[in-house]
Amino acid sequence: MKSSRLEVADLIESSSRAIATWTVDQQYGKDTTMEERYGANGRRMWNQEVLARIAHLAEAVALDREQIFIGNALWSKAAFTAREMNTADLAQNLQCMMSVLIEQLPKVISDLTTPIIAHAVETLLNNQACVVSPMSIVGTSRDLARMYLMHLLRRDRSEAERFILDLSKNGLTFSQICEGIFAPAMAEIGHMWHVQEASIADEHYCTNATNQILEALRCKTPRKANNGYLMIAASVGGDMHDLGIRTLSAIYEKEGWNVEFLGANTPAQEIANAIEPQAFRGGADLLALSASTSLRLRGVHNAIVTVRATDAGKNIPIIVGGQPFQLIDDLWKVVGANAQSVTASASLEIALQLVIDSHLKKPKAKRIH
Repeated sequence: MKSSRLEVADLIESSSRAIATWTVDQQYGKDTTMEERYGANGRRMWNQEVLARIAHLAEAVALDREQIFIGNALWSKAAFTAREMNTADLAQNLQCMMSVLIEQLPKVISDLTTPIIAHAVETLLNNQACVVSPMSIVGTSRDLARMYLMHLLRRDRSEAERFILDLSKNGLTFSQICEGIFAPAMAEIGHMWHVQEASIADEHYCTNATNQILEALRCKTPRKANNGYLMIAASVGGDMHDLGIRTLSAIYEKEGWNVEFLGANTPAQEIANAIEPQAFRGGADLLALSASTSLRLRGVHNAIVTVRATDAGKNIPIIVGGQPFQLIDDLWKVVGANAQSVTASASLEIALQLVIDSHLKKPKAKRIH
């Protein structure tokens, strides 16, 4: 990332509250029906909307990827549509934000933000906000994923676990269950919350139940022969979601890797410390980092920069994953990683080759287990 872009992103974030206030004031001034249509809490709601949009704008500027901001605008349009809110207000809100940035902030900021916001407005006006259910593109496991999610939505974790363990006994592999059932089911419950077909409680229950069922399945699944390599895995600082990286860790473990899973919200320095040789083991061979939303991409970049500044981390292969990396193809390069993980099973061969190549460049004794 260019330092100039990072500085502009920081300026945008430090001015976010003022930008939000000015944007809402301008929109309400232009449209006198807003007060009546949105009621007493309308300004507060729009203020929160603008703050969320500014956070994504800062991320888009920092990484030089306008898709981050445009994607968030489309996500909001789908939410507005589901809640029967006027999506034209969203486009007008973006136009007001663009005007505020031009009028109130230094030109160096508006030069970078105006093209992004203008393209987002154009996309909003031309997009029909048709949100596709993740289940419609799952493939052969779609019906199984639906059945699994149905058990969870009925709050029947025990039956959901029996369903998964039976599938395992009948021949589905660990990775097939994780990637063909758990992943689409969790994507679907997130989609259902987005379009107001499920509550926050529904989403939390399904996620926590899946964590428990994943662990039950992991304990009952045999592990392949140890390959002698160690992977450190974590969600970056500020990211409270860890089911994706937890699943990747479990799949790698079953494929013979030694895995230290650090969990959610792991500070960059702690990640750097974890890859160092310890009294009880050597240094790590691979680092896997996860960002569940676009707002954590700079966190991934910061973690990688911190790791690369250490002796142990100079040459360690780093793979990254999470929804943003699936939506924008080259983000893994932007944040400084060696590869991305679209699915854990698909990344195994790449990860192993990266580790082998790194050992050839800098030979070291292989650990004995």
